[in-house]
Amino acid sequence: MPQHNSHYKIDAPIHFETQENLEALPHHEHLSIVLILSGTARQFLNEKAVTLTAPCIMLISPYDKVELIESNHLTAESFSFIPVFLDSALTFERLKTNNFTEIADKLARDMISMFLSRDEFYNGVIDLPASTYLTVSEWFKTIQTELFERSDISRVCRIRRYLVQTLYLLHDIYKSGGTPDNENKVKYPIDILLEYIHVDYEKEISLNSLCELVHINRTTLNRKFKEKTGYTVMEYLIRHRVRIACDILSRTQLGLKEVAVTAGFKRDTYLIKQFTAIMGISPTEYRKLMEKNVADGPMRFCRNQRSECEQGYCNVFGGYTGL
Repeated sequence: MPQHNSHYKIDAPIHFETQENLEALPHHEHLSIVLILSGTARQFLNEKAVTLTAPCIMLISPYDKVELIESNHLTAESFSFIPVFLDSALTFERLKTNNFTEIADKLARDMISMFLSRDEFYNGVIDLPASTYLTVSEWFKTIQTELFERSDISRVCRIRRYLVQTLYLLHDIYKSGGTPDNENKVKYPIDILLEYIHVDYEKEISLNSLCELVHINRTTLNRKFKEKTGYTVMEYLIRHRVRIACDILSRTQLGLKEVAVTAGFKRDTYLIKQFTAIMGISPTEYRKLMEKNVADGPMRFCRNQRSECEQGYCNVFGGYTGL
C-alpha cells in the first residue's frame, strides 16, 4: 500500500542523511539531493509513478509530493539544505517572484530550477552516467566527512563548495535533457554493468558472468570499465560492496557474518580483509567511529557562504560564524 509522507521538519539549515529511506520526503523548507546508491524503489512523485534504479539522483523541493510504494535492496543518501545556504538571496519568497538582478544570484537561481521545474519531460530524477556517479558519490562522501568529523572552523565553507560543484555537474545533465524516459534511453555496456552491480551486488558475481551480460571479452571489458570509472570491474564491485557494508555497520547491529552476506561477501574474513584495505580501519572500528559521531550530535551552521573562514571570521561578508 502506498505511504503518503508529510513534510518532515529538519531544524538545521544543512542536513546529511546516511540512511535515506525516502519515507520522510520532502523535508520542510529544504531542497534535497537524494543519491540512490544501490537497489530500486517505486514511488508516486507528484502523483505520477516513478521507478528509481541505482545509480541515479532525485532532486526534491518542499513543493513535491512523494509517496513510496516499495523498495528493493535500497541504499540511498541525501543532502538537504535551505536555499540561502547556497546564496543569501535565494529565499523561497524571491524564488516564487523570480526577482533577481545580480548575475551571481541569477546563476544560483538557475541551478535551483532543477529542484522546482516539473513538466512532462522532467520529473526531478536524473540518471547518472558512470563517471558522473563516481564524482558525485565522492563529493557526497566528502560532505559527510566534513559534517561528522568537525575537522576545523572552515568546514562549512568547504561543504558549500562541494555542494556548488555537485549542482553545476547535475545542472549540465539537466540542461542537456539527460534524465527522462528510461524505456527510450540507449544504455551503453558500462552503464548496464553499473546498474547491475548497484542492484544485484549481493548475488554471486564473476568477471565471466559480467562479460556474458554485455557480450564483451574480459580484456576489453576491464579496459573500457577502467576508462570510465578508474577501476577494473571487479575492483569496482568490491568497493561498492564495502560501501554497502559501511551503510549496514552504521545503521544496524548485525554481526560481521550477516554484514558480509548482506553486502555480497561470501565470508566475514574476506569482508574484513577488503574493508580494511579500502577504508584503512576494520569493520568493527568503523562501527565504533560511526556510533561516536552519532553520539556527538549535529554540527552547527555557518551562515557565511562564499569564502573560507579563518578563526571563525568570514573574510568576504564579515562576522563570526559561531562555530
